[in-house]
Amino acid sequence: MKLRWENSWWRRRAPALARRLVQGYLHTCPVELEINPALKDFLLSGQPVLYTIWHCHLLFPLFYVRHYSGQLPPLVLMASPSRDGEFIAEVARGLGFTVCFGSRRKGGVQALHHLADYYRQGYSCGLIADGSRGPARVAQKGPLYLARITGAPIVPLAVAASHKKTFQSWDRFVLPLPFSRLALLVGEPITVPPEARGAALEVLRQELEDRLNGLFHRAQDYFSA
Repeated sequence: MKLRWENSWWRRRAPALARRLVQGYLHTCPVELEINPALKDFLLSGQPVLYTIWHCHLLFPLFYVRHYSGQLPPLVLMASPSRDGEFIAEVARGLGFTVCFGSRRKGGVQALHHLADYYRQGYSCGLIADGSRGPARVAQKGPLYLARITGAPIVPLAVAASHKKTFQSWDRFVLPLPFSRLALLVGEPITVPPEARGAALEVLRQELEDRLNGLFHRAQDYFSA
């Protein structure tokens, strides 16, 4: 039988297989955490925040955040209502996360309000900054809208790997290889005032994009320095 995503048998089982594979080989990778000590103390204080990252780096943080299980607030993620998004959502649920579906093109506003409700219940939130279809490494305004209505600080992330496979996808998705050295880079938070609109919001969007790209470029060279 040829295994295809359209095949219902494969579609039901692929997320669990992917989750077990990822859990198995990422345990072989030693990890460094690059973060300002004061920010680490703040994050471990229990205050919920809004995490965001480029699409190409989304895999490893889903695994690594479990390292701090019990010390961090629970996490709710936003996933695209597409086949790829459903696959990622099933993997994330299997790792213990809550998932809301929405995208720039379908159900995004409603999903942001669902995330805001979770935030008010004490959950941290996770969004992909460049969305489900890009353009790659161009920040969309979803994280800013959510930060504006909740008051949550936006914490940018990036992932470095000493050995990795970079796919020829729209986002240049990065898959860390077994036994690689990994680093999670945590940037300084951005806050969005409730009155931020128009040009003021665009300034903050550009600032978020710049911070994420700064982390991205540091991650590219992290293990070659």
